Amino acid sequence: MAKLSFENIEIKAIVTTTGDKKVTIEEEASNYGYDEKMVKRLKKRMGFNSRYVVSDKICTSDLCIQSAKTIFEKFNKDDVEALIFVTQTPDYKAPSTSIIMADRLGLSKDVIAYDINLGCSGFINGLLNAYTLINSGLKSVLLCVGDVASNFAYYKDKNLTPLMGDAGSAILIQKGKGKASFVIHNDGSGYKHLIIPDGGCRNPFSKESLVEKESEDGIRRGIDMYMNGGEIFNFTIKVVPKMFDELFEYAKITKENIDYFVLHQANKYILQNIAKRLELSEDKLPMSTMTIYGNQNSASIPGTINAFLDEKFSNEKLKVVFAGFGIGLSWGACVVDIENVYAPKIEQYKG
Repeated sequence: MAKLSFENIEIKAIVTTTGDKKVTIEEEASNYGYDEKMVKRLKKRMGFNSRYVVSDKICTSDLCIQSAKTIFEKFNKDDVEALIFVTQTPDYKAPSTSIIMADRLGLSKDVIAYDINLGCSGFINGLLNAYTLINSGLKSVLLCVGDVASNFAYYKDKNLTPLMGDAGSAILIQKGKGKASFVIHNDGSGYKHLIIPDGGCRNPFSKESLVEKESEDGIRRGIDMYMNGGEIFNFTIKVVPKMFDELFEYAKITKENIDYFVLHQANKYILQNIAKRLELSEDKLPMSTMTIYGNQNSASIPGTINAFLDEKFSNEKLKVVFAGFGIGLSWGACVVDIENVYAPKIEQYKG
């Protein structure tokens, strides 16, 4: 387990942009073969309701660019010395999307820019990278996170697609007076439980990659993401509560010291189980993001802040735990000091 602590660094702004289209589970039920009874059951148990997705040819970078431009209405973009882009849906296989984004935003040609390929734990790992760069001497880092999950979630896949939403967040991190402690884990032995099998170097794209294949949990192609829901649920329940114990011990705090737990919004059922094990109420652990916006992958933590905690983050001094867990398999958490962050209400993509 990697453990790292930082001082004199703070989050200054958090902005999230969702896809431009809202769709409901009722509208998509026929794609999955759901009848009215099944829809009601899944809405109650899993939190399925609505999700926001993008129109054709809108990329994660477009969502993050809109979020970043909102930040630059309040902060000077000329201060930014690095841009980190965390996503599983880059504009191209090459070059790195972060370099293109830096140009689109009009940042200096001297900025550091690189991509990180991560999903569920992406915000934690991206934030760790940003804090590390500030700790090494930079003054200001722009972290962009998110996914256009509609790019890899096949419309007939009843196991995955009803969960997924499209979103892109921008987070500004600068020198300041805050403290943060991180714990990070990964276990590649479980990589097949959340995977896009085809299209990479291991299994190159072929005609077979476009053939629909039906299983008991849905219909998908080789270029679409597959999720073993049972394995991911068991993994989450096993590692997340233990991860909090590790974080509390390392940071020398207790859960009573924490104002909010903002977790990756995988689905409401998983979050309810974690909250039960930690004996936390929904007042302390928000869990409605997926129900309204869908699972926003690496943008789900900032997305939850902008959707439900915008007033608190904007106006109060808080001690907050962030935690992400999933694809990789990877998981990580951090405890962060928050004070008067610019965190406007979540917005839709305007184009």
